[in-house]
Amino acid sequence: MAAPDTANSKDNASNTNYANGLHHATAIIHVAMRGAQELTHLVAEVHSTITALPSPFNKHHQPSAKYAPFPYKIVSSAFSLLAKLSHILAPQSTEFKNPLAIRSQAALNGVSGDKLEFWDSPLAISLSLRAENGDFLDVDSWANDPAKAHVIFLHGLCESDIDWQRGQHHQDFYHHLAQSGYKVAWLRYNTGRAIHHNGEEFAKLLQHCFANKGKPVILIGHSMGGLVMRSAMDYAQKQQHTWLNRISHAAYLGSPHLGAPLERLGNKANNLLDFTPYTRPFMRLGNIRSRGIKDLRYARITEDNIVPHLPEHIAHLLIASLWKSDIDMLGDGIVPMSSALAQDEQGDVLFAPKITRVTFDDMSHIAMLSDERIYQQLGQWLKLSI
Repeated sequence: MAAPDTANSKDNASNTNYANGLHHATAIIHVAMRGAQELTHLVAEVHSTITALPSPFNKHHQPSAKYAPFPYKIVSSAFSLLAKLSHILAPQSTEFKNPLAIRSQAALNGVSGDKLEFWDSPLAISLSLRAENGDFLDVDSWANDPAKAHVIFLHGLCESDIDWQRGQHHQDFYHHLAQSGYKVAWLRYNTGRAIHHNGEEFAKLLQHCFANKGKPVILIGHSMGGLVMRSAMDYAQKQQHTWLNRISHAAYLGSPHLGAPLERLGNKANNLLDFTPYTRPFMRLGNIRSRGIKDLRYARITEDNIVPHLPEHIAHLLIASLWKSDIDMLGDGIVPMSSALAQDEQGDVLFAPKITRVTFDDMSHIAMLSDERIYQQLGQWLKLSI
């Protein structure tokens, strides 16, 4: 029996690692060149405005890079060319294995994912279902596996599916579900896209997986993930998707159903730059915020910006928390309690025959992913013996 050729195996592994490293590098260079091109436009607009010397209170003057000195155009064109060359060498998509790289990519997508998609960047995250180790799931075989129910977890803004796995209580909950006959998956998606775009794509994925009759499907979303769930449900109702009939439970952990005040504050701060022509070009920096972030301002989850009703056959669970403060506006540090509970001064904004609202004290927005009380509540709500 011949001994294994360990030298060749090491060489192949080394070549694979080198190729992956080169692909990752070209993908990062592509985004860096596009970012440098945007920054050059900003500096050119500032220079153009200073050269034009408009009145400090001129409300009609708009910055334009085309009136800047010619060297700016040369630099911008050079960055554009380098971006195109790096894009040719880059792969169609980039799959990282290192947890820090995955989280960094998720954060980048949350901040500017719409631009990454517009640039056709390999760093733009594609919507997919993942296993507990972050690997791609074969959605067809997963959806057709015999199960008591299929459970899908959806992460929030600037997060990734692996952020769920950081907490021991989440892992314990997952293992209990698996041992009880549930099939579990985690959604990974580009949180910088418009929420309704992610909702539409998620709905199509669920229709592909669960169009036919079968066991129930359970959705559990954190923050923006809960809004993506609602958006997908609304799209399913409009398109008469049959998967919606299989959804038995939907949980929303700290989801800003009435919007996020921090984004509204950021938008107002950015609008202050419009006061004078000399600060107006810097609005470009504020507008780096992705469409996904801007959608959180007033929880825009549909293309027509009409608030959809909750499907009546589903058991809905809305969870809010108060973090070291008695002020509702501070809520969990990011989402006010009233927004997470979908309640305003007049009362409930969202209604459903089977809706439950739960609040916790001393729990931050991010801590919801790992707090033991969250999983105890989910277990009770799903009638699991934990």
